[in-house]
Amino acid sequence: MKHLKTSLLLIAALACFAGHLNAQYVTTHAKAAMPSNQRGIYYALPRTVIQLDLMVDKTELIEGPYSRYAYMVGASDVVKGDTTEYILKDVVMSTYAEADPNATFFVAINTRSESMPFYLNSKGILEGVGMAGEAVKEEASTPIQVKVSADKTFKYQFSTTSTRSEEQQAKAAADMIYRLREEKIKLLTGFQETAFTLDTYRQMEADLNDMETEYLSLFIGKRVVTPIVQTVYVTLTKEVPSQTVGSFSKTSGFVANGYDGSTITVQAISMKTTGSINTLSPSAVETISHDDKLFYRIPETVYVKVSLGDEVLVERRETLAQFGVFILAPLGKAKMQFDPNTGQIIRME
Repeated sequence: MKHLKTSLLLIAALACFAGHLNAQYVTTHAKAAMPSNQRGIYYALPRTVIQLDLMVDKTELIEGPYSRYAYMVGASDVVKGDTTEYILKDVVMSTYAEADPNATFFVAINTRSESMPFYLNSKGILEGVGMAGEAVKEEASTPIQVKVSADKTFKYQFSTTSTRSEEQQAKAAADMIYRLREEKIKLLTGFQETAFTLDTYRQMEADLNDMETEYLSLFIGKRVVTPIVQTVYVTLTKEVPSQTVGSFSKTSGFVANGYDGSTITVQAISMKTTGSINTLSPSAVETISHDDKLFYRIPETVYVKVSLGDEVLVERRETLAQFGVFILAPLGKAKMQFDPNTGQIIRME
């Protein structure tokens, strides 16, 4: 009985193999492919990766050496203690394509007959059969302009070897602030009775303002703002359409895969644009070999939301390839060109 079962399985396998003998191409999912004794090629369909660039302002608050004497200059907004704060200014979302490991296939090619060339890009994504894909122009990313951070040191602080007391030093700094303000008034009212060009007036005023700001920082402290960009990559699927990528708080900033503060969540809601297509089941895609046919994909339009807690930061429609459906195209004499970002057929001859 055991030998009978073995014989039946062998006959079935041979029958299956014989069924593919007359096929010029046999396409099989990479999970089920056994290419060791066959000549062929692997190709992948694309999946869409969501890239989030978090534009964050990191503010370092540095207490001034004379903060306790801020009343001398009439200041109230005074930094008390050195701390760091983070503000999420913006979230910039973009997408790009990469090879989908769940949509990778092996095409066995019958070498007894003439076959057409397959064209893949550098990522292994299929771009064409019998005809090359159109050259995709890579758009250069716009460099992010980062502001120059202010100096963290106090330029006009008295030397530590000074014989003056701290209060006397604070009083001298306060007197300098009032003197600079008087000089600005004299400059604006023409007290010097000296003719200067407009550019010279502007430069002199700017210099006086800079000096006043530096002296004032001795009392109110400094707020040094440094823009930083933190990038997150998210790959959503039909099975996992929502993902928490991290958290953001005023004290810690962005923490990947963390829960300190409000969570940052990316969610994709299908618009059902491929709902009317009668497609193959997952088992038919992954386990069945197909003669003279090629898998491609019709992508799905989805509604993408990026949220910080309950606040929606980004919401827009996107085309996500992996939310689409697999379709079989006839593979033989037809020449085809594919979109390397979606896997869709865009030209056929």
